[in-house]
Amino acid sequence: MNWKDESLSKLFNPETIAVVGASDKPQKLGGLALRALSTSKCNLIPVNPRISSLGGLKCYPSVEAAGQEVDLAVIALQAPLILPAIQDCAAAGVKSAIVFSAGFRELGEAGEELQAQMKAVADAAHIAIIGPNCLGAGNSNIGLNATFFPHPVELKKGKVSLVSQSGGVAGLMIYAASDAGLGIAKFASIGNRVNVDFDDMLRFLAQDSETEVVCLFVEGTERGRSMYEEMAKLTPRKPVVVYKVGKTPAAMRAARSHTGSLAGQQRLYSAAVHQAKGIEVDTVSDMIDAAKVLVASSGRRRGPNAVILTHTLGPALIVAQILEERGIRLPMPLPDTATTIEEMLSMPVHVPISNPVDLLAQGWSEPRIFAGALELLLKDDRYDALMTVFSPNYQEDIGGGMPVEHIVRCANESDKIVIAVLNAPESRPPPGRSVLEEGGIPVFFSPERAARALASVLATKD
Repeated sequence: MNWKDESLSKLFNPETIAVVGASDKPQKLGGLALRALSTSKCNLIPVNPRISSLGGLKCYPSVEAAGQEVDLAVIALQAPLILPAIQDCAAAGVKSAIVFSAGFRELGEAGEELQAQMKAVADAAHIAIIGPNCLGAGNSNIGLNATFFPHPVELKKGKVSLVSQSGGVAGLMIYAASDAGLGIAKFASIGNRVNVDFDDMLRFLAQDSETEVVCLFVEGTERGRSMYEEMAKLTPRKPVVVYKVGKTPAAMRAARSHTGSLAGQQRLYSAAVHQAKGIEVDTVSDMIDAAKVLVASSGRRRGPNAVILTHTLGPALIVAQILEERGIRLPMPLPDTATTIEEMLSMPVHVPISNPVDLLAQGWSEPRIFAGALELLLKDDRYDALMTVFSPNYQEDIGGGMPVEHIVRCANESDKIVIAVLNAPESRPPPGRSVLEEGGIPVFFSPERAARALASVLATKD
């Protein structure tokens, strides 16, 4: 393990944190940072030469004056004060740091020089820095929120790590994960990337036992080749989902002024992500949806063939169209399978079974038919994934319903990816949702989002 990996390990798993610029004013960054860190069990050391104590804690004039071993320094100061603060951290033997403030290379030559000086001190002292010009970082599995933004929602512990240049987008990713019920391992807003860039984060997360899927929001990087190489090493073991902006002239200019990023040519980034077997998406919600499917399908087969099972053909046709537009094939069921399903339906007229497999009203009113068809389709080795599209029953007294327990059991006995679409309001999820998700089946309330997520995952095999 090199020094940067060791430093990042301390940053995401600190025992003692110094808050440089700690403030008794709750609206200031130093006050917000202390509040955000209150969810952790770490030993906190406030640093501010103008305050003797803060929140019952002794306040020190410098990190070095505290005389303690510090794993992480969270620095909430204005740009002109950052270099002396980093020098203080170096003298105190601090292991890692986060710098919130803007005012560095995104502002041009003077800012670039100041950032270069900071990097020189940090590199010599082996201090990995997240930032400057960033939201910060965290580790949900230990309740660490090393940002200046106390979370408005409780983060679920999980296996997906999020890395974003933009602090605002980092927040969007966190909220989207919370809305989707997706658990987060680590998150980091790397900002101007003084000495921690995407390649460093990929290399670190490759070794992180808590991370199974990595999501990246990329504005641009000057270390594109190294990012590609680290991604190519990682994807055989852990999927990487990438959302790249800076495709248009205005977006490229904004990226430069935002985090000092060279956005580069989009087609080159796309080619590199594809060659490294990463998954490229176009929105934050697509990123989180793909990660949700990837976590649930860990260890399952990947391939380009899918089958859709439904009792309501319209939404299933939406799924079918999106899948086929994105290169996923929908083979017809085997003749024996189709005949068996037709016999289950017992219709007075011949109803041909296609793909999507439409079970009509019987598939809704008689759960045994839906369960039997699903079991048959999961045994068909030509399919790599199965998606159910179902309108849940909120009226228990009229019968019918989705055989969720049977679906979970069959899915867990299969090596195929299984996804469920529930045609229901997300604000009032049906009882079957919890059974499915606790059983390892990702649930979506939008056929479009479900189809895009499945297509992103299946289309990465070749």
